[in-house]
Amino acid sequence: MKITKITIISLLMIIPLFYFIYSFFPGESAAKLKTGVTAPDTVFISEKDTFDIAKYKGKVVLLNFWASWSKSSRLENKNLVRIYQKYKTNPKVVFVSISLDTDESSWKAAIEEDEMTWTAHFCDFKKYESPVAKAYQISTLPMAYLIDKTGTIVKSTAKSQEIESEIDGLLK
Repeated sequence: MKITKITIISLLMIIPLFYFIYSFFPGESAAKLKTGVTAPDTVFISEKDTFDIAKYKGKVVLLNFWASWSKSSRLENKNLVRIYQKYKTNPKVVFVSISLDTDESSWKAAIEEDEMTWTAHFCDFKKYESPVAKAYQISTLPMAYLIDKTGTIVKSTAKSQEIESEIDGLLK
């Protein structure tokens, strides 16, 4: 009887631990917006910027959600930079990064350190309470959406390298 109680207590303690550990390794299940749906036509307003996905219709958009405090995001930024280098001269491909940072200096420093040289960077410093993060149902970072020329989400993933091969197909 004692072994059974200890086993049950141990299981009850381990399950939350696995959930906590898994939260650091996002995968496909982290993406809530599904492929084939129209990207939210969200307007994101901060003191300086406005973000409206409709502005990019007619182009392939790699929409990246990240934060300077997220180690996974910072690692994934290296893949994004590599992909950006491949497509930066193609006017039909746009890279847009939305940060869920809360500190402007950390956000700007990370953009520079990670060599994210594209121009479309947005942050309202509201973390997961950002209207755009809510519209795209962001619950973990990093998260990338590939949006086609019509504004339809064709891929959602935590790993941008999974998007690279799909960009070429969308450009044909």
